[in-house]
Amino acid sequence: MKIRHRLSLQFTLITGIILTGVFILIYLLSAQYIRNSFYKLLQVRALVTAQVYLEKDELTKKKFIEIEKSYRQSIPDEFSNIYDQEDQPVFLEKIKYNWPLSLLNTIRKSGTYRFTFRDKYGLGMFYPDNQGDFVVIVTARNKAGEQQLQYLALILVIMLCVSLIVTFLLGQWFASKALQPIQSINRQVKKIRSNNLHMRVEQGRNKDEIDELAGNFNELLQHLEQAFELQRSFVSNASHELRTPLTTIIGEIEVTLHRERDKAEYITTLGTVLDESEKLKLITDGLLQLTRVDVILTPANTEEIRLDELLWEIQEHWQYKTPSHQADVVMGHLPEDASRLTIRGNRPLLMLALQNVVRNAFKFSYNQPVSLRLSCDANCLVISVSDKGIGIAPDELDKIFLPLYRAGNAYTFSGYGIGLAMAQRIFQLHQATITVSSVPGEGTTFNIFFPAAGKI
Repeated sequence: MKIRHRLSLQFTLITGIILTGVFILIYLLSAQYIRNSFYKLLQVRALVTAQVYLEKDELTKKKFIEIEKSYRQSIPDEFSNIYDQEDQPVFLEKIKYNWPLSLLNTIRKSGTYRFTFRDKYGLGMFYPDNQGDFVVIVTARNKAGEQQLQYLALILVIMLCVSLIVTFLLGQWFASKALQPIQSINRQVKKIRSNNLHMRVEQGRNKDEIDELAGNFNELLQHLEQAFELQRSFVSNASHELRTPLTTIIGEIEVTLHRERDKAEYITTLGTVLDESEKLKLITDGLLQLTRVDVILTPANTEEIRLDELLWEIQEHWQYKTPSHQADVVMGHLPEDASRLTIRGNRPLLMLALQNVVRNAFKFSYNQPVSLRLSCDANCLVISVSDKGIGIAPDELDKIFLPLYRAGNAYTFSGYGIGLAMAQRIFQLHQATITVSSVPGEGTTFNIFFPAAGKI
């Protein structure tokens, strides 16, 4: 069922429940009002009956004629009975009812007592007179009231049915208008395929949830487009990096098998094949390492890590390496509380990522000194790795983190473009981000931003 129909039905159901409750309340209040009005009419009839049969000798002729005239205007199916203080009937109209003594006593105690008898309403009234104390009982059927209630019930049922139909139709119209932006988004989404991920969904100006949905979908499309570009770049670079040693291996073997060679030539060919095979192994090992860094950090595989201590370890590592490399550690603005320099993470992975960045800094600066700087602000810890190397062209800054991608000026150096991609994934695992700024021919700076303690 479409959302439009479901919303209309739900809205109609809610409206139906509310209207049904309101109409039932109206019916019950109307029934109560009609019943009370009829009981008041019965009370008047009881008083008139008592006056006609008990006050005839005490009223003026004119007054008696008025009362008698009023008495003759009886209610349909009205019957009156009068009992004296000894419970004997002194007036019975048309039909005699054997009213129980308990009813007569209740009327005397209450003064006025309402009751129902079969399908009729009854009212008993205690009427004291100079001739004695009497009980007047009047019964009648409220035909007019019953017809009014039936008519009211019919009107309410018809109104309920008409209201539900109108509500459903209005709900359909309202739901269609409300869901029109979503329908527009659906039509636009149907046109988006893998070959046109650059397209975006049009956002409205209402700043509502639907606009938010469109914005989030556009962000998703942007990520998908980037992912597809990464995939295309990865496939292109991987095929290039893998094809080169494979082509060399196949060419060497084909040339060698073309005719019989002496021992020295076979040894040379095997050496070339071995070198290219080792390149293939390095590339495949690097790709495997890329897949292995996609782990989930848990309390079991993480620990508290002081970033300043990590930098000192990196400096010591390169200082005692042969040949020695100079890594200068600089401490910027740091907090007095040393615990704010601590993050929780996987120490071997974090060391691997930082070493990849530092190794590239040494490699592309011809082993010139590299600067490692740690600073802190209210929201994050920043590690900066700066070199004075060959730099990176501006149009390649956003591509150097792609797997197997190498900048145009980097092909004279050894490597396969895996280290930075791996480092970025490791930093992302630690909720850190890495950025790069560079001036070709002057140097490059990598900045790694870690959330400060308590901000993760």
